[in-house]
Amino acid sequence: MSRQFISSGSIFEQEIAYQRAIVDGNWVFVSGTTGFDYSSMTISDDVVKQTEQCFKNINAALTEAGLIMQN
Repeated sequence: MSRQFISSGSIFEQEIAYQRAIVDGNWVFVSGTTGFDYSSMTISDDVVKQTEQCFKNINAALTEAGLIMQN
């Protein structure tokens, strides 16, 4: 299986060759995920909301990889 690169669309990905997630075989590597809300292009001042958004961003990357995040 070849590697699959998953992008969030962040400008940093273009500028520094960064990817939100990489799928390599049975492994998925997620990195550099913050609480930034890409739909509104904002980040909350509330750390709890940032954390919730961070997990939403990770879930979006995993969903794009064809996976389901469970708790």
